[in-house]
Amino acid sequence: MSELDNVVAGTVALADGKLVGRIRLQKIIYLMEQKGLNSGAAFDYHHYGPYSEAVSDAISDAKFWGLLDEKMEFRQADGAPYSVFTTRGTVPARLGSLDADTARAMLDKLTIENSTVLELAATVHWLTTKEKISDWRPELQRRKAGKTGAGKLDRALTLLKGLSLAPADA
Repeated sequence: MSELDNVVAGTVALADGKLVGRIRLQKIIYLMEQKGLNSGAAFDYHHYGPYSEAVSDAISDAKFWGLLDEKMEFRQADGAPYSVFTTRGTVPARLGSLDADTARAMLDKLTIENSTVLELAATVHWLTTKEKISDWRPELQRRKAGKTGAGKLDRALTLLKGLSLAPADA
């Protein structure tokens, strides 16, 4: 069992024992990593923004070790499948390098947003800090066409501001 397995399971435990969606879990861990989680997970850019194969593997491993349960459910609107993660594990005193109170405070901000807002927030952060794109808005529109409307980009930027991760021009 690796530290990352415990981080994945601990993230779900600190989110009141339930977290919906693989994309959501990936983006939450990415954003928490930027705030000092120090999970050791390496991220690359994929279709839905920052993605870590190591986090995906840790989900599988945490399930194997009985730290995490995953149930597939289906959206009523279109039948698309999604994961619901639960844990019966105890709430950890630490999550990576973060104390539980700090991690829970971040999770309180992250878990109230839908996965598209988290995807946009993580992508804005990636574009501005990892790819160092100063004029990130046109690039975000190119990569996330159709996802930034209905106030979602504004909510993503508000989330980043609340985490002190927003770009200077947000």
